[in-house]
Amino acid sequence: MMKTIGELTAQDIAAMDYNQLIGLTRETNRTPGGAATIKEVCRLLLLHPGSRVLDIGTSTGHSAIEFSRLAGCFVDGIDINDMSLAVARERCKQLKLDKVKFHKMDAAAMDFPDGAFDVVYAGNVTSLVSDRSKVLREYWRVLAPNGYLVAAPMYYLTPPPQALLDDVRAAIQVHITAYYKEDWKKFFLTEGAELYEERDFRFLKCSDQEIDAFCENILSREHLRQLPGQAMALLRRRYAEYMHLFNENLSRMGHSILILRRRESDVYNDPQLFFSAPR
Repeated sequence: MMKTIGELTAQDIAAMDYNQLIGLTRETNRTPGGAATIKEVCRLLLLHPGSRVLDIGTSTGHSAIEFSRLAGCFVDGIDINDMSLAVARERCKQLKLDKVKFHKMDAAAMDFPDGAFDVVYAGNVTSLVSDRSKVLREYWRVLAPNGYLVAAPMYYLTPPPQALLDDVRAAIQVHITAYYKEDWKKFFLTEGAELYEERDFRFLKCSDQEIDAFCENILSREHLRQLPGQAMALLRRRYAEYMHLFNENLSRMGHSILILRRRESDVYNDPQLFFSAPR
């Protein structure tokens, strides 16, 4: 049985990875680029109230909620973290969004039928799974024949120091690899897929003052006052350490919006000859 916040000890906090701390603090875990990324996807794909969207690794529900708020569409969000899903459901209830549902589900073995969604959205979650090929097959399986797979992977713009990479691995408890944009494009562009659209971005580095103010804002939330003193003290220290670590890591990184679909040439056998460019 999951402990209440008031029952958590310093040892419980020490055993949590960053994703579990997100659920505890109720931090809004956003996709790379945040709401601007979701807005761009809605615009590029002309999402509408009848669209069916799957949000992979929804965490506390930000992307799923934004899809529904912006386009009024049906959204299913999946994640494996109970605390994060509880926050997502509560936020959805507060916003009175009756077209959004959240499920505890493994992206490598989803319960949805074939072709259930018009859009499958995977932020940076694909980098955190062990069997990426299996997960990618599941993305395509639940996608409708004329649907779009949207990925927002993060990647290094310059090679990271090994010590930094090791620290990030320890924080998220996943053995991540130093991927670059071309690595992700090669991964997603499997046989039968084509790149419909791509947009590139880089992360901006925060100042120490911005990070400290952010941490204070998150950790001053009412529900965290129930934590025993030692547990709260450890949470403050670990949370700040994570934010400063991620800031240093992200300053070396960018992300893209990659929109993919099943290859056009399967229907149109002749290549396109004439193209145009903006004036």
